[in-house]
Amino acid sequence: MKAIRKLTLPALFISSLGLTACGGGSDSNAGDTGAEAIPAPLNASYYGLWQLSGDAYVGISEHSITTYVNDPTSGCTEASLFKIVSSTANSAAAQDIKTGEMSNSTFKLNGANLQISQDGETLEFVAGNLIDITNGCGNDSGIDQMELTIDLTYLPPYVGINRDAQPTGRVEYQYGVHFDINQNDQVDAGDVAIQILHFKDTQSSSADTALAELGANISAFIPRQQAAGYLTQTSSRGVPMVQVSQTENRLKFTVDMSQHPLLAYIDDNTPLFIYTYIDYPQPETTVIADWQDGPWNWSSQFHEDRYPDVNFTRLNLHANGNMLDATNDLKRGEAKWVDIQAVHLSFN
Repeated sequence: MKAIRKLTLPALFISSLGLTACGGGSDSNAGDTGAEAIPAPLNASYYGLWQLSGDAYVGISEHSITTYVNDPTSGCTEASLFKIVSSTANSAAAQDIKTGEMSNSTFKLNGANLQISQDGETLEFVAGNLIDITNGCGNDSGIDQMELTIDLTYLPPYVGINRDAQPTGRVEYQYGVHFDINQNDQVDAGDVAIQILHFKDTQSSSADTALAELGANISAFIPRQQAAGYLTQTSSRGVPMVQVSQTENRLKFTVDMSQHPLLAYIDDNTPLFIYTYIDYPQPETTVIADWQDGPWNWSSQFHEDRYPDVNFTRLNLHANGNMLDATNDLKRGEAKWVDIQAVHLSFN
């Protein structure tokens, strides 16, 4: 299959997949697209992840558009990213993140389906869920692997998970890096994160577990269906997509860049931030003598740090990929377990 980064929206799908455009349809929900174009966010009725024949998907949000195309020959998926530069309630001008090319699309609801028109062609999508992606089609940068290390002030040899004091479904631990790969200075649909993320699980009892044993994964940010905001999606196969290890106070993430198509957009100019988070209600008072820090020192439920403190940074702003953070500059709480000291990021 030929490269599709230029195929910003459904017109791209037509030429790459040989699909047939549909005719127009009645629209009982959207406004009159022939009316005067007034600058405004896209109508939220168009937001969400939309599917075409199981081979192509388009994710639409207020600030960005992401397309996914499956290549049945190679068994991989390629993603394309676009930043919305201007819009009306029923149209958008979007810029290709890789090439800088602009495209103009109009949107219309045909019952529960979404019609997208571009360059005189129209395709009709149904609401859908993105298939379980574990194989990207690669990139042009030659980057095969990423290594990220996060040094904390202190990490214990194990942490308590699924504690009785924690409400079901709440995040207990989160350590990772967020990439603004659609480069619109927003945490929004189209971004990707690499992280340890553990929720309170009703199917498992409380236990003491090494932090690295919680596993690390790749989380894609996808738009909510016909509503503002985003959801995150990881592999549903139950196997972590990222290698993670702990050595004393250091977490190391090793990422195969072919594991997800969105990773093809990450390079040393991609905006990013590092984050740590713990939700630990009702801290215990028992002191563990060999530990430098623990719940007996905490008075807060939430503990959080971030580098940089606000906004994003880029790898090319830091010599040799090294980033230093101040001690005891937590955004919330007291736990040394989340206090970022240093970060190192490299590509191979």
